[in-house]
Amino acid sequence: MMKKRTPMSLWLLCLLANPLWAQNKVKTNPPKVWTEAQVAELKSQWHTQSQMQFEAEEKKLTRDRENFLHLEALLNSASRQKRITPEVVRLAQGMLATLTDYPLFEEANWALVKAQLANNQLDETALSAFIQQYPKTAKRNQLDQRPFEWLSQQQRWGELVDYANKIAPVSVENQCRVLGARYQLLAEKLNLNPEAEQAEKQAEAQTTDSPTAGQVAPAQTPELTALLNDFDILWLSPNSYWKNAETLPESCDNLASYWRDQGGKTAEKIATKAVNLVELGAKKALEKLARDDQNPELASWLNTLVTLVKTPAKWKAFAEEQPVNANNKRILLSTFSAYLRTIPEALEDPSFAPFQAWATKWGLNAEEQTQWKVRVIQRLFDNPNSDFQVWRDDEIRQLKVDTLTERRLRLAIHQQQDLTPWLALLSEEGRTKAEWRYWAAKNDPVKGKAELQSLSQERGFYPMLAAQQLGITYQVAIPESPQLSPEQTAKVQSELARIRELRTLKRFALAKSLWAGLLNDYEPREKLALSGIALANDWFDLAVEGTIQAKGWDYIPLRLPNAYHQWFQLHLANKAISQSFAMAIARQESAWNAEAKSHANAIGLMQMLPSTAKETAENQGLPFSGEGDLLDPFHNIMLGTTHLAELNDKFPHNRILISASYNAGANRVTQWLARSGGKLALDEFIASIPFRETRGYVQNVLSYDYYYQLLQKQPNPIMFSSQELGKY
Repeated sequence: MMKKRTPMSLWLLCLLANPLWAQNKVKTNPPKVWTEAQVAELKSQWHTQSQMQFEAEEKKLTRDRENFLHLEALLNSASRQKRITPEVVRLAQGMLATLTDYPLFEEANWALVKAQLANNQLDETALSAFIQQYPKTAKRNQLDQRPFEWLSQQQRWGELVDYANKIAPVSVENQCRVLGARYQLLAEKLNLNPEAEQAEKQAEAQTTDSPTAGQVAPAQTPELTALLNDFDILWLSPNSYWKNAETLPESCDNLASYWRDQGGKTAEKIATKAVNLVELGAKKALEKLARDDQNPELASWLNTLVTLVKTPAKWKAFAEEQPVNANNKRILLSTFSAYLRTIPEALEDPSFAPFQAWATKWGLNAEEQTQWKVRVIQRLFDNPNSDFQVWRDDEIRQLKVDTLTERRLRLAIHQQQDLTPWLALLSEEGRTKAEWRYWAAKNDPVKGKAELQSLSQERGFYPMLAAQQLGITYQVAIPESPQLSPEQTAKVQSELARIRELRTLKRFALAKSLWAGLLNDYEPREKLALSGIALANDWFDLAVEGTIQAKGWDYIPLRLPNAYHQWFQLHLANKAISQSFAMAIARQESAWNAEAKSHANAIGLMQMLPSTAKETAENQGLPFSGEGDLLDPFHNIMLGTTHLAELNDKFPHNRILISASYNAGANRVTQWLARSGGKLALDEFIASIPFRETRGYVQNVLSYDYYYQLLQKQPNPIMFSSQELGKY
């Protein structure tokens, strides 16, 4: 066992090991006993030398940072003006030579390569060298795909095909370039001439009554057959490319013309492609397909599909009027959900009978009919029609689909009915969920106490509820965070320095991308150790990301950093909102990503909508100049906590209602309260919240709040307040 050293002895060891000190120390044996004056002198020298070394390193870092930014500015300006000249490259390379020790040296190299690529000033050799030297940057920017464009533009068809044999083309554009190159090589080899063949075809059509008149047989070579087959596959492919495109890229044009002239674009293939486009929801491409020259019957059918995709309510007419065949059945199945969304949930006379008739007509198999029933029940679940409700419950008993059973359980909880028959329908997986273990235990108080006791030892909202039911204090075990070995720590220093510098430059997205790449190189426990390093650097969002990647749900200090706590204290000083609650909201909303943006344009740490932020600022006399303010943590926390305080005025000291309102809107929460009529307990109200997102949101916020209270060592952590334990 190693002898434990005192801080002073460790300091002296470090001092003696310091090369700067070694250069200045007296070359005699040090005294065995150090006087206070000697210690003070040595400490002063060490401090002075360390400070000088630190200042020198900071000065160099500042100078390198300025050079890096100047290099970027030079290249960006020259690139915009299309002036990546030899002189600009010389200047950039000169500046690069000064940045060899700078953490973002790789990014500086990429800036030059990117500018050269944008201006077609980089040859394959230089690109290959960069890819080999910086494989992660190359992979992130798909640099191995760039030569497809160059070689195609320079019509170096043979080299392009050879390159495709080594590197698979990813995008549809590059796939077209490769197919186009193969066609050009074959056209030269076989003397293919689409225009001459088209003229020959027209002449033949005028001079023969043959059934094959108007067709020119393609050259029967294996290479050409394979090429046309590959084009078939690309043209028919249900690729996401078609969601935003009407036709294939221009580089496919010559081959596409030849393919059409050889009779490749058959009615059967057009129909198959149309079905693929319907399933993709690719409206523009479908409309273009319908506009192309077709026979009248096919054109009519294609226009029917265009109408159906644009107007899902036309599904019923399609089901009743179209002939039964495989293509129409695929269309019917793929557009069924869109049609259901056009049906009002409170349909006056709901019945599955017409759906059953259509299912029979179209020959749906048992699995397809089950999917229809599940979707119809989900859509009309709360319809008040008593006959429908009887049918719904009978079907739920027969189907035994957990999503439906769980919804029926929530209805039973809301109506305060016996849960036993519905709990029995859950799958084995469903029964192991903490939520249904809790309700099964509460549903059977005699046998359920042991289950509640077991559940209360776990992590999460329902374990917390179990502890509340048992009248005990909820405790959660927090394992010790792993540490990297010295070798691993040394290995990651350069990547950590890059991330630190990128965050200093406020390039958070790229820093997060590098962090994700770093995490990918390590096992779960090592990811958690890296999360600890991120937390020590106040990289709160990266620490959380590390726990997510490692699935380290039990490592609560890493999952719930004490982020921006001083600003929360400041903004909450005069508000009836606890710091732990506000931080729980922010953690749930953004996982501490200050630049987070949702599909609804909620922005920043507390995911404020600009409209809500503006209204809150106006009501409370706070500054707000636009969306940019919400990307700043200080302003975001200021406005987010103020909005929480406004919701607290509406629902005093009730975090359940406040958090539900923050997520789904106060008007909806008021409706849910009116629906429950003051009859539900806390757990019943939360379980019966109609929106899955809001239900999970409230549960997470309440558990995060409690964990934050524990982490912040609050003397009397509260699971639920007296207001929250009332009726809803």
